[in-house]
Amino acid sequence: MHDFHMRKIASRILLVLLALLFVYLGFGLGFHIKWQSELAACREVRLARGEFVEPEVFWAPLTLVFDVTWWPVYAWANLYHDGTPFATPCTH
Repeated sequence: MHDFHMRKIASRILLVLLALLFVYLGFGLGFHIKWQSELAACREVRLARGEFVEPEVFWAPLTLVFDVTWWPVYAWANLYHDGTPFATPCTH
């Protein structure tokens, strides 16, 4: 009987952790989509001005993995340095 209750508690804890993981990854995906949108808009503005536009460095799926995983670090660093969580060369 005691083992049954422990399994039930453990399964609920795992369910809560899984839900938190999905929320974290959801925020990360939203961050990635918004940041890529801001970067694309900045690239277009810079191209229109005739400025140098740096090429994409990472393969798109690799960028997605980095952004979704490390979005709190990127958002904090962008806020700290540029005052916006979606910093681009145009926000400097």
